[in-house]
Amino acid sequence: MFKILGPKNEANSVPSEWKEKYEVKVYESDNLERGGLVTLFNYFQNSAWSHYHRVDRVRGPFLTKNQIWAMTRVEIRLIRPAKWQEVVEVETWSRGLEKLMAFRDFIIRDAAAETIAAGTATWVVIDLESKRIQRLTKIADKWPSKPDVFSINKNAEKVDAPANPEYGEPFRVRYSDMDLNHHVNSSRYIQWMLDSFGREFLEEHEIKKAEINYMEEAMPGEEVFTGTARTSDAPLVFLANMTRKGDNKEICRARFTF
Repeated sequence: MFKILGPKNEANSVPSEWKEKYEVKVYESDNLERGGLVTLFNYFQNSAWSHYHRVDRVRGPFLTKNQIWAMTRVEIRLIRPAKWQEVVEVETWSRGLEKLMAFRDFIIRDAAAETIAAGTATWVVIDLESKRIQRLTKIADKWPSKPDVFSINKNAEKVDAPANPEYGEPFRVRYSDMDLNHHVNSSRYIQWMLDSFGREFLEEHEIKKAEINYMEEAMPGEEVFTGTARTSDAPLVFLANMTRKGDNKEICRARFTF
């Protein structure tokens, strides 16, 4: 069930929700003119950061220079992909903080205010020096949230590792895969795993749900590879993961429903 939220942003306020519009660009579309999972996920990421930085300017600073936000889990449900040149609106809000985790939901609507995607993500704060997850109790009181407003009525959950997966060829992480937090952007892992399905499959199937767990980080120059295993035919479901070749550690896991 998708719930509609309230007022739009005001210039000098601390809004409990954030709305932002995006036009689907040609470089964000596939060869079928679809702005799909990765495009919509990137819109959500950008709006989440826009909202956070507005709150941080007014009520923060929340983090030190040695701390960053990192996404650990996300679930996205797609009713349909966006279309090339279509304008969509992302609405996102925090559902609050626990001791170590922050929860953020979102809804993406088309020009007719119809929902085309919705989801929820779990975030943590990591100290870059110690690599440890930080407690959030000190910032909880200043954090605007809507704890009772859910986009998909749940938190993102743990994803199982694929059993007996089919592995792809290793490839190297590139400089262009990095983001401003100096690690591979969360959307890159999703794109890598989707690409492993191949052009013919992706042209014939539209993804309806993606659940991703982030466990490690990959750095430029490292070799990584994908693994996939089909777990259901009706609906069509695959488990997938990314593994680092050097130490054979899982970087992330996903469950894709088509």
